Amino acid sequence: MFKLSILKIHTVILLAGILFAGLVFCPAAKAANQEAGASTSGTGKRIVKWVDSSGATHYGDKLPVQETGRNSTEMSNQGIVLKRNVQTDSKTEQQDQEKLAAQRKDNILLASYTNAEEIDLARDRNLQMDQAALQALTVQKQNVADRTARNQKNADSFRKRKKPLPPYLSDELKLAKSESSRIDKQIAERKLSMEATRKRFADEKSRFIALKQSITPDANAMTPSVATSKPAVAPGAPAAVSAPAKTTVVKPK
Repeated sequence: MFKLSILKIHTVILLAGILFAGLVFCPAAKAANQEAGASTSGTGKRIVKWVDSSGATHYGDKLPVQETGRNSTEMSNQGIVLKRNVQTDSKTEQQDQEKLAAQRKDNILLASYTNAEEIDLARDRNLQMDQAALQALTVQKQNVADRTARNQKNADSFRKRKKPLPPYLSDELKLAKSESSRIDKQIAERKLSMEATRKRFADEKSRFIALKQSITPDANAMTPSVATSKPAVAPGAPAAVSAPAKTTVVKPK
């Protein structure tokens, strides 16, 4: 019985301790949860910072409509930067890309040639194909012209005899005329291609010379300047005395 009563007392004390702990710690835990929720909701709310055209700094929930397009910064309530919105100017970006492309082109040009004469040789090599094609087209045009002349002579013979032209002769004249027009067009295209090639290499040569001159040090800067100074006089040596200038005295009459 004594042991049973002691066990009951321990049980009662344990239950009382549990009840007391629940009464004390439950409100604290609830308050902590409320604070954490408030902190979380505060972190979720962002502040937008921007600078207007006059240089004044503004803060708000969002960027105003009239400030659309400006750079802005999104921050948390604690001032932590969450995101930077940098607006890029399409015109400036295009200019930067063109500048980089020009720089790459200059680097390739300098790496491709060592002197301006090599550019002339490269131009001549590129013109060889067009020149060969132009010569072949010229020969073809001459052949068509000769064939047309023979057919035209035959046609004139038929006309003098007041006879109709045979169908084959009429077709041959039309075909020769069409071939001559086609060849003339191809010759014009080849000549334009050759002019474009000459211009391209002429521009590259001018640019190459300009780049070489810009990176080559000035010859005058490398030539030591000659200073004109008086000869040094050793310490204790007598200084050179210049001869006195002659004076003419005019006596009064």
